[in-house]
Amino acid sequence: MRKVLFLDIDGGLNTERQHDRCANEGIAPVDGFGYAFDPEAVANLKSIVEETDAYIVISSSWKLWGLDAMQRMWTRRGMPGIVIDITPNTESDEMLLSVNLDYMDIPAIKGSEIKEWLSTTGHDITHYAILDDLPDMLPEQESHFIQTDPRIGITEEDAKQIIKILTD
Repeated sequence: MRKVLFLDIDGGLNTERQHDRCANEGIAPVDGFGYAFDPEAVANLKSIVEETDAYIVISSSWKLWGLDAMQRMWTRRGMPGIVIDITPNTESDEMLLSVNLDYMDIPAIKGSEIKEWLSTTGHDITHYAILDDLPDMLPEQESHFIQTDPRIGITEEDAKQIIKILTD
């Protein structure tokens, strides 16, 4: 049984609360990746990984740095879990230019990228969950999706819900 957590970094681990802490305490970025992630959000991610043995697929815009960079950051920061991949980047200039902003006809870009990853790479995945601060998912993904609060990131309650999704 392979389980995967699709993880958005901004609003999940990189929180407004942590940015405020760093600014108030005069803490500078600790590595080439920016400020340290919110320790409370990281602790909640750790509980998810420990309870479910889920692998991590980065679905965040941070994926644009590439899989190797994401894996290096994970190792340098001593992050819980194993990053096995990043979702494909299906966002194109042509697609973005065709969005009708008058009707907020914004496609579920991340949801579509997750669907593509599952169909091309995730053949042996038995369970998956999605953590993101934006509700950018397809209707069929709603039961797999937990929306985080970007101010505080992954909470204990979010972790419990994700654990349930990955173990039921």
